[in-house]
Amino acid sequence: MNSERLLLRAKAFNYLFDAVVVTDAQGIITDWNKGSEALYGYSEEEAVGQPVGILHVPDDIDHITSEVLAAVAEFGQWTGEVRMLHKDGSIGWIESMCIPLLDDENQMVGALGINRDITARINETERLRHLAQYDHLTQIPNRYLLLDRISHLIDQYDRNKNAFTLLFFDLDGFKQINDQHGHSFGDKVLKEIGGRISHSIRKSDMAARIGGDEFVLLLENTFKKSDIEQVIQNLSSSLHENMIIGSKSLNVRCSIGCATYPTNGNNSDELLSYADLDMYRTKKSHK
Repeated sequence: MNSERLLLRAKAFNYLFDAVVVTDAQGIITDWNKGSEALYGYSEEEAVGQPVGILHVPDDIDHITSEVLAAVAEFGQWTGEVRMLHKDGSIGWIESMCIPLLDDENQMVGALGINRDITARINETERLRHLAQYDHLTQIPNRYLLLDRISHLIDQYDRNKNAFTLLFFDLDGFKQINDQHGHSFGDKVLKEIGGRISHSIRKSDMAARIGGDEFVLLLENTFKKSDIEQVIQNLSSSLHENMIIGSKSLNVRCSIGCATYPTNGNNSDELLSYADLDMYRTKKSHK
């Protein structure tokens, strides 16, 4: 290959929009183009001689290394989407391809990685997923995500026999709150309720707003009457605590119904319907 073609390739390498990172067999960076400098924030002088691990989130290094080596051994290259670590500590996402560099005896002496920033795409995907699965007002899961979680637990039941319970509740007299103080005030009440619910449940449970002033708690691996009653008592106490909205103070009560899988239903619709009816029985007794 003549010197002019070599020079053109060298220029192309340096000014590719994609980040190109070359390492030796020990994972030490040996070459670095302008695209890498723009993506990761390190100059060539800062990057060359450093372990390639400086470009990865520490928790990801082990699984990325094993995944890349396995793919290269089987297919001769690796492609995937992984998190990247910028010099300033910020985390983004890259679409990456890695190929081995071989010597004359076909032994791996290094690797070449071509990386493209896809952070904006990943963030937009996550934003759309959040909009689809979370209630825009309270920022807790919505009906869609709740039904997905219920279906998942039902599918698992045949293997682990872990029953679960739904608590269906709404706020007593919420219409009067809206009528007296306005819907904007009512929205603030719902946001406060969503926050209180989220802080009063276990990490394994889920709180969801399924419409209006209706909420559902999914209590995983919970089916004993005493445990359910304790959760209901704690929930009622948390919601009944004095609530300050702007310059106004109010107390909110709720009516709660429950349904346990598989005792009270074999699918999401049956469980929600049973819990809803049980809630109205409770509401009727309050009146």
